[in-house]
Amino acid sequence: MTRRCSVRIPLAAWHRFFALGLLALPFSLSVTAAAQDTYQSVYVDQALVHAIRPETRQHRIPLILIPGHNLSSYIFLTTPDGREGWVRSFAASGFDVMVVNDPNLDFSMGFDVGPFCVPVEGAPPADPMAERAWQRDVWRRWGFGDMEGEPYPDTRFPVEHFANFEANYPYVSAAGRSHSQVVLNVLGSVGPAILVAHSAGAATAVKAASERPDLVVGFVLVEPAGPPAERDFPTLAGLSMLGVYGDYIDSRRQGGRKEATEVAAALFREYGGTGQVISLPDDMGIYGNTHLMMQDDNSTFIAEVITSWLSENMDTHPTTARSRSVAALYMPSCRRSRSLVPVH
Repeated sequence: MTRRCSVRIPLAAWHRFFALGLLALPFSLSVTAAAQDTYQSVYVDQALVHAIRPETRQHRIPLILIPGHNLSSYIFLTTPDGREGWVRSFAASGFDVMVVNDPNLDFSMGFDVGPFCVPVEGAPPADPMAERAWQRDVWRRWGFGDMEGEPYPDTRFPVEHFANFEANYPYVSAAGRSHSQVVLNVLGSVGPAILVAHSAGAATAVKAASERPDLVVGFVLVEPAGPPAERDFPTLAGLSMLGVYGDYIDSRRQGGRKEATEVAAALFREYGGTGQVISLPDDMGIYGNTHLMMQDDNSTFIAEVITSWLSENMDTHPTTARSRSVAALYMPSCRRSRSLVPVH
């Protein structure tokens, strides 16, 4: 099933109503019944972008979330067992939040994570050659267990709902579109922003930030592949970075990547910013977290760790920030929904 949107909302209307703080717009917006958060989806340069504006906006700097290689916004919107995803957790802390998908993902094959949706307009043509780019040996490589069907005793990934995760794995086209360019274009509309990137999404974030460091406040890199390196400085001087790592690093062969992330943190400190890497087991005594910690059973807690770090180490209320954020994107509306529900 693909959840579709259809109603057009002029950009000027978003500016006007958000500026006045009025969420009861004369359009069919997707608004939750309990908290008046506003959800939207839009195609930007053929990439599906989801956004949420919280009822109580406490930060002028938005978060832009970037999924890892061959992963979609699903990992940030919900979890395999139907809990709320990081977008809701970050919004609850008062951030505007956007998730920028790889423009090579083909959502015509299905997407249903309410209240987010797939807009009718702006989507790339369906690619009949798109394939579900399932990666091999994900149980071991991502820290679910030694092999498929045999989870670690303390794994925090909801393995009993693994079929839901697999059913939401995206289809990928070979169109060759640039993910970093889409992130740049979104930054141009809503920046400055904080880039929250997972795995190989880190390389996308770093490339975009290197093009427009003036539009980036810093990074949150979740088990990154391709963190900033010496070649990225002094371009990224003055920015800050938090790295977050889960458990079973050695058995997942992630030791080299973790060391590279620690080097990156040191570079940010050397060049005038803040840099830190949090190892959940080593620094907090929290065990069993996987490469997909935003899907794990303590994902809300990890989101709180991140937002707490951001509040302490990054200026999310700069007087020079443009207060456009979500309103700056042209967004058709989505269907009304009360909760985030994964495909079953």
